[in-house]
Amino acid sequence: MALTHWGMRGTGDWVTDQRPQNWRETILYLEPNGSAPLTAILSKLKKEPTDDPQFNWWSKMTPTQNATITGVYTDAGLSSAYTSGGEAGDTLYIKMSESDVRSFRIGHQVLLRDASDLDVDVNVKVTAAVKNGASSYIKVTLLEDDDNSASHDLSDADTALIIGNINEEGSDAPTSVLYDPVKHYNYTQIFRTTLEHTGTAIKTRLRTGDQVKEAKREALLLHAIEMEKAFIFGVPTEGTGSGGKPERTTGGIKHFIDSTRKLDFLDEGKTWANGGLDWMDNVTELLFKYQGSTKIGLCGSGALVGINKIARANGTFQLSPATRAYGIRVVEWVTAFGSLDLKVHPLFSQEPTLSHTILIVDLSNIIYRYLKGRDTKYQPKLQDNGIDGEKSGFLTEAGLELHFPLTHMWLDNVGVDGA
Repeated sequence: MALTHWGMRGTGDWVTDQRPQNWRETILYLEPNGSAPLTAILSKLKKEPTDDPQFNWWSKMTPTQNATITGVYTDAGLSSAYTSGGEAGDTLYIKMSESDVRSFRIGHQVLLRDASDLDVDVNVKVTAAVKNGASSYIKVTLLEDDDNSASHDLSDADTALIIGNINEEGSDAPTSVLYDPVKHYNYTQIFRTTLEHTGTAIKTRLRTGDQVKEAKREALLLHAIEMEKAFIFGVPTEGTGSGGKPERTTGGIKHFIDSTRKLDFLDEGKTWANGGLDWMDNVTELLFKYQGSTKIGLCGSGALVGINKIARANGTFQLSPATRAYGIRVVEWVTAFGSLDLKVHPLFSQEPTLSHTILIVDLSNIIYRYLKGRDTKYQPKLQDNGIDGEKSGFLTEAGLELHFPLTHMWLDNVGVDGA
C-alpha cells in the first residue's frame, strides 16, 4: 500500500533487491535517521526541474475579508465623529487603510464589531468604497439599530468583517474584487564535494576495508549535510565568483518563513515550567491556522527535552514514539489543532546555539527544484591528465521552492527559562 505521510511518495519501505533511483534517495536508504533528515525526506517529496538558475513562483492565501477600523464618522469628509444612537437606514463612513478598502465593494454585507465587547455587532450594507490614501473609507447603511450593547456602541468599533453580499431582484452583475498573488523567487546553488586518492593508496589493502568505497560514502554524506544546512539557513544571493563567473546561493527555509512565525520563548519573560505549556498551546494554534493537519518539527535535543518536561509535569498531552515511511523515527504529538511529528535533528543537537530550536515545516508546501540535468550525481575521473591517482565527487545544483510562509514556523529557546 502506498504511504503518503508528509506527502512522501512510495511504498513506505525499501522492498527486497530495490535500489534507490538517485543519489539523494541513497541518503535516505543509508541513513533514514542520520545527519541530513530533511534532504533525505525531500528525496521522496515533490521535485521539479528548472531550466534557469533563478526560478519563480506565485502564492496567494485565502483572503481573510476583514479590516481594521480607524474611525467611524457621519460625513464623507471624515470630520464629524459618530457618537451613538444610530438607527437602521442611517449612513456612516467607516475609515480604514486604502489596502483594506480594496477588499470591499458595493453590496457587501458587513459586520461591524468591537473586539472588547462583541455584543456591539451591527450589520451594515456597503454603498460605496472610496480609495483615497490615508482618508480611505467605506460608506455603509445600517441594517439594524446600534443598540445591541448596554455598554458600548459603534463609536467603539474596531473591526469590519465581510459576511456576505446583498443583491436586489433583477440587479446587474456586481463589481468584482480581485486579490493579487505574491511573487517569490529563489536560486539554485552549486554544491560540490570531492574525494581523491593516489594510485598507491587505491591499491593498498587496509584492515578497515575498501577505503575508496568508504570515502565515497563519506563524501555523499558530507554533500548531503552541507546541502541540508544551506536549505535551512541560506539566503538568496547572486554575484560573481573569484573566477569571474556567476555565483549563487539559495534561500533556505528560515529565510522564507514569515516574520510572525519566528518566535522566541525568551520574549515571554517567564520560566519554562510556568509559561512553556501556554506558549506551546499558542504556537500550535498558530501553526495549524493555515492548511495541513500534519507537520514535522526538526528539533534540537534540548527543545525535545523541554517539551517532554511540560508533558510529564502537566499530564495534559502525550508524546508517542512512531515510525513513519522508510523507517524514519519520530515522536508524535497530537495537539488540539493537528499532529506534530518531532524529529531530533543531529545537526541541531550538536550545535549548542541550536539545541533548543525547532524548525517546523509543512512538507506539502516545499518543492525541491534542481537545474535540469544537474540533480545530485556522481562525477568520476575529475583528475587532470597524467595525475597518478583518482579524483571524483558529487555535484548538485538545486534549491527549494517554499509555498505559503505562514504554514511553517521557527522556534528558538524552547525549554529555556526566560526569567
